[in-house]
This record gives sequence, C-alpha cells and structure tokens, in this order.
Amino acid sequence: MMNYIEIAGNNLWLPYTPMLNHLPQLPIKTAKGCKIFLQNGDVLLDGIASWWSVAHGYQHKHLVSAITRQAKNLSHIMLAGFANEQTYKLSYRLCKFSDMDAVFFSDSGSTAIEVAMKIAWQFFYNQKQHSKKYFVSFSNSYHGDTTGAMSLADLQQGMHKKFKNLLLRNFNLPLPQAQNDLDFFANFITKNKNQLAGVFIEPILQCAGGMHFSRADILQNIAKITQENNVLLIVDECATGFYRTGKKFAHHYANIQPDILVLGKALTGGMLTLAATLVKQKIYEQFLKPELDFALMHGPTFMGNPLACASANASLDLFENNSYEKKVKRIEQILQQELFVLEKNPAVAKVEILGAVANVRLQKTDWQKNIQLRQQAIKTGVFLRPFADCLYTMPPLVIKTHELKKICKTIRLLIE
Repeated sequence: MMNYIEIAGNNLWLPYTPMLNHLPQLPIKTAKGCKIFLQNGDVLLDGIASWWSVAHGYQHKHLVSAITRQAKNLSHIMLAGFANEQTYKLSYRLCKFSDMDAVFFSDSGSTAIEVAMKIAWQFFYNQKQHSKKYFVSFSNSYHGDTTGAMSLADLQQGMHKKFKNLLLRNFNLPLPQAQNDLDFFANFITKNKNQLAGVFIEPILQCAGGMHFSRADILQNIAKITQENNVLLIVDECATGFYRTGKKFAHHYANIQPDILVLGKALTGGMLTLAATLVKQKIYEQFLKPELDFALMHGPTFMGNPLACASANASLDLFENNSYEKKVKRIEQILQQELFVLEKNPAVAKVEILGAVANVRLQKTDWQKNIQLRQQAIKTGVFLRPFADCLYTMPPLVIKTHELKKICKTIRLLIE
C-alpha cells in the first residue's frame, strides 16, 4: 500500500508554513476527545482544539451520529430551489441562539466576512446611500485570508502587510484603550460617517492578530458611537463564539447587540466547515423587495450543506443542553491557578486569561524560537502552535482537569 503522506510531500501546500525545510507533519491515526493518536503510537493532547474549532472534543458520538444519519439520507443539495430540514432547522435555531433575525450560510469564516461586507454595502446601496462604502477595523485585527477580509487586517504590521497596496481601501484605527482613544474614534466616525458602511471588531479578544484582550466598556462605547452615526457594527465571533471566552458570545460581556454577527469554527463542533453571517431585522428588511436588484446576489455552491448543518444542529444540542458556561469557568480557574505564576518569570511580558483562553506573552521570540517551542511541547505529549510573541492554549471545552494541568505544565516547562 502506498504511503501518500510520504510521497505527496511536495504536492500538498501547507498553511502559514515556509515550504522549504519546514517541520515534518505528524502522521495521524485518529483523534478522540482531547487526544490525537499518531501512527507511531504517540499520543498528543491538543492544546489549541484544531484552531479553536473542536469545542466538544474529537469524534463526539452525538455529532458523529448526526452526520452519519444525514449522510445516509442526503449529503448535499443546492439551496437555490430546494429546502432541506437540517438547513432550515439550523437557521431557526441559530437565530434564536444568537438573538439575530436572519442568517446567510457560507463555507468558512473568511467567506462569511466577505458576505458581511457585501451585505453592509448593499444595505446602504438599497437605500440609495451610495457613498457609504468603506469600513473601519482595528490595529492587530485579523478577519481572514480572502481579499476583502485581508483589507480589514492590520496592514502595517500584520501577516498581510505585503499586499496593502493591492487591497480594498479601508481604515484601520488603534483599538481604543482609554477615554482619549474613544474620543479619537468618535471624532473619526462622526467626521467620516457619510462614507462609512461599518465597523468590524473582534469583541473582547483579538485572536490571530496576536491574542490582544480589550475591555467590555470599550466595546460598549464603540457600539454606541456606531449606532449614533448610522454606521453598522459588525462583530466577528468566529474564534470567540460558543462559550470560548466564558459567555455564549464575547459581545455579551458588553451587553450590546451587533447589526451583523459572523460565526464559524465551533459552529459545527469542529466537524465540518460551515460559517454564518447573521443580521438583525433592520438589515434584512432592506432586501425584502420583489426586484432582483434588491436581492443579495451571492451564493456559495455548498452554502447550507445538509451534512454541515446536521453537525451544527447536533453541536447546538450540546451547547443548549449542557452548562458550557460552568465548564469554561472551571477551565478558566485552572488556567489561572497554573499559569499566573509565570508573571514572575523575566522571560514573560504578561499572562492574560479569559474563559478557555490563556496567553503567555513572551518578552522575546521569533519564528525559529516558536518552532523550537512547538517541538519541545510535542516531546512532552502536548500539541501547541506558538506564533508571534504568543505562547497560548485554547483547548477543547470538554478537556479534563488532569489533561488541562498537563498542558499548563508543558507551558511552564517551555518557559522555565
């Protein structure tokens, strides 16, 4: 039997990886719960939940059963012209779960961000406010790797800065930290409100842009300023949604209501790719016209895929019928007990913990050092993927106490 992992090494292009002399990929046999079983017999604890998506652990029986049942009945049908139970069921449940009114499904977080941009543009276009076409995002922001999403990134220091002269024009502002920053933000929005369609924000926690935490009162003020100036607030919770930060959604810390909400990652429990762009009624009603010109002319081939929606419905079952807020509170307490001690280490700049997220910000590191840290973690039986100056963990939300303590011990060992 051919070993394709060995022979196809030059065919498969890896993400965020220099393709010459990179670390060897770890051949995987299977995964269960929070553990990854390698073909050589080694077992790794997953400290990052497959990029923060595997909320309920790998191969959860309820999710597997839901997907299996659906696959035996209908794996896919186009959404233009056909109604299938799983997709309609998810649209109803997800709107109720998130307190939104309508949902547009797509394939991934990046594409859901593109949909949010397009909805915001057309929301104003349908009202003949054609000048409102630019967006505001914040320093250290990351909203995905597609073209529109990249235009919302921090193009001065982020990973996409090389493309800054090729992308859509938008405005990237410092994320307010104090009142004078809010005053600057308010003045900018007020001055430019006639050309601004929306403000994109990762609430409370910016993840891929460097694990930066922010305050709830800042988010409250940003929401108030956008509302007062007829600028849409677009909240990207692909990474922070579904109890990752301790609450159902991170924007609940600020008790605000977004105009547009973007979800992905844990939406299906990390089983299949699916994303959602949800809107409030005031947005949706601007598209409720009989003329084609008022319709949202967008339609990914696999949008609302029945298999993915079946998985998402099963994932919602778990979120609704189990106390994930309590689960995450337990995780937070253990992370605090195990990792705050590192604040005394001279190699550490800061330790920040919220919900099932812990970031140890290092005083000094680089790409090669992060590779070494990753290798050292693997030797201890833990998979971590440090980036920039961040040594972080965002484990599955069902992680057991002894498993989480092992991850924390590994983080301490990497620094000490």
